[in-house]
Amino acid sequence: MDSRVYRVNYLIKKIQKGDEKALDELFTEFGALFLSMAKKYLFDKSYAEDLLGDVFLDLCRKKAISFRAGFNGLNWIFTIIRRKAYNHNNLYGNVCFYEDVFEEKSLMKVLQSVDCGNKDDVDRIFLKNAMEKLSDYENRLLYYKFWEGLTVREIASKLSKPRSSVQYDIKKTMEKLSKLLNETDTD
Repeated sequence: MDSRVYRVNYLIKKIQKGDEKALDELFTEFGALFLSMAKKYLFDKSYAEDLLGDVFLDLCRKKAISFRAGFNGLNWIFTIIRRKAYNHNNLYGNVCFYEDVFEEKSLMKVLQSVDCGNKDDVDRIFLKNAMEKLSDYENRLLYYKFWEGLTVREIASKLSKPRSSVQYDIKKTMEKLSKLLNETDTD
């Protein structure tokens, strides 16, 4: 496990035991990372900050109790952020998140609805078009890596493939996607 994962796990265990300083330490050390992740899903800094506040309140009140030792605490918190962002977007009708994104394991669902008036949405159209040219396997690799935030080892375990093969496949998929995006850029 990554040293950041060990640190997050350690701090979550301290929060479970009622250590209030651990929550401050978690925010101080990882708050910027969590905020940048929240901004990716909400596309608005103030909403992302509010969401992050809610995540930390939940950790303080009840969520930390449900964390089980041996899990990847960093991915666990990322999942909480994603789900809260989904609920926020669903409630307020923002952007393009759908519940079946979590079930179908596909980034393509995230890219379905766009508003061409926004530069981020235009970029999303280019990304969607490029991703349509990838195989289902390649899309699944990207989903696991960037949406679920899994490590190569965790992806390999999910796919029942050797870690080295998955690492190579991710690298090749990223190269292919980059090439497709560059072609779109020059068109």
